[in-house]
Amino acid sequence: MRIKTLRTLIAAALALALTSAVATTAQIPGDPMGPPDPIPDPLPSRPKPKKEDGDKSKPAWEELYRESDAPWELPEEINRTLASRAAAYQEFARRFTCTETARSAKYRGDEASKEVNRKYSYLLTTEPAIGSFKESRYKINRNGKVQRGEVKDEEKFPPAYAWVYLFSGFNQGFFAYRDLGDYYDGFDWVREIQFKGSFRFTDGKDIRQWEGIALVDAATFTPIEIRAEPIGQRDHIRGLYRRWSTAFNLAGLRFAPRPFGYSCQVNFRLREAGLTFPTQLRYDTFRAVSNLQSIPWKASTRDYTNYRFFNVGTTEDLGDTAGETP
Repeated sequence: MRIKTLRTLIAAALALALTSAVATTAQIPGDPMGPPDPIPDPLPSRPKPKKEDGDKSKPAWEELYRESDAPWELPEEINRTLASRAAAYQEFARRFTCTETARSAKYRGDEASKEVNRKYSYLLTTEPAIGSFKESRYKINRNGKVQRGEVKDEEKFPPAYAWVYLFSGFNQGFFAYRDLGDYYDGFDWVREIQFKGSFRFTDGKDIRQWEGIALVDAATFTPIEIRAEPIGQRDHIRGLYRRWSTAFNLAGLRFAPRPFGYSCQVNFRLREAGLTFPTQLRYDTFRAVSNLQSIPWKASTRDYTNYRFFNVGTTEDLGDTAGETP
């Protein structure tokens, strides 16, 4: 009887000890065990551009090329009129000032980033060493005051005013032109003239290294819009891309120059004394990513406003420049 009672007491003691151990273990602090984290939805893939049926879009370096049977020659009367208009700009080159607003930006994807803005009081001055004109810029501060000291901020390619001499008597010996007809562009009656310079593209500083399309006023033969690109850029870009795509590739770095291309547009929207003057200059840089595709790389835009003419009978309210040139 005593043995049975002893066994019962031992069993009860063991059960009590086990219960106490389990309770003590449950009180030990630790990371709570919650429900498992939900599996996140997969990231959306980059949308691919939809190509419409029959889309035959061309890369940037082919936009200015047009099929035409027109001869590369203009009638002598048109040549004389264009040269006369270009000569008139020579008289105005040192007789105006204006405000130049310069903007430059690099692209990330299709969006511009790292935009930089500058504002200058702008005029042209004589450069005796080369017998021509050069640009002079004086920075305009936030208060609209012109600061002393000329600023060097010239464009990599020809300045806006250089394009007014596209049809000058001197340049006609270095260009081929052909007439593509006249039509209405908005409210402007324009004549479209294709041009091609005779110089090989090197640094792009000279307009004779460019080719493109000029829209001139069909009545006055003054420029309204010029779109241009380096001579032979179409074949040059394709050659560069073939070389780049087959070059030795070390960890994503190809031992060949990247295939870059350029384009230019100049707008002439200010009319004064029978002439038109530049109001915007834009140069774009793009990079070829295939034989048929390109992506924007960077852009530079210069707007010209607040023209002030000297010793000229003005017929429009041109406004004042933001400060006096020192």
